[in-house]
Amino acid sequence: MDLYIVRHGETGYNKMGLLHGRTDIPLNQNGIEQANKTKKELENITFDVVISSPLIRAIQTAKIIVPNRKIKIDNRLIERNLGEYEGKPSRIYDFEFYDNLLANHTEKGVEGLCDLVVRARNLILELKEIYSDSTVLLVTHGGFINAFSYCFKSKQIDGNPEPIGLKNGEFIKYHL
Repeated sequence: MDLYIVRHGETGYNKMGLLHGRTDIPLNQNGIEQANKTKKELENITFDVVISSPLIRAIQTAKIIVPNRKIKIDNRLIERNLGEYEGKPSRIYDFEFYDNLLANHTEKGVEGLCDLVVRARNLILELKEIYSDSTVLLVTHGGFINAFSYCFKSKQIDGNPEPIGLKNGEFIKYHL
């Protein structure tokens, strides 16, 4: 299976440096342009299936990249719940805050890291089973992509997913 994972285009929250989590906001104009750029980069790929997070920013990105295609929604692709931190400026928090936020706990409504990684791992296993000979496009979020990448590298759940640095509208390809 060839698997293309796209991070949604930019939103107003991205531009303002705010933490998204599951806050459901649309793409801004730059995000639309980023999705169109990704569309051009992937235009020669024939996707057998397109699957998106249920959040509007991911759905919009998917619809731009593959117009006139049926898009399956999978709740497992949703971004990590950041609880009380959603909508707060990310730049005011220091490294200790991020270490605590990424730790495996659910304080203040934050989705535990283990839960996120297990969600990503379960999706990988299902995709491999159902779409083994397919080309698949997933449209999702930065936090989920980091967890997915962590699972793909077959690491044990003994630390934080290392950010892979995928910017808004960018994609990564895996061969499973």
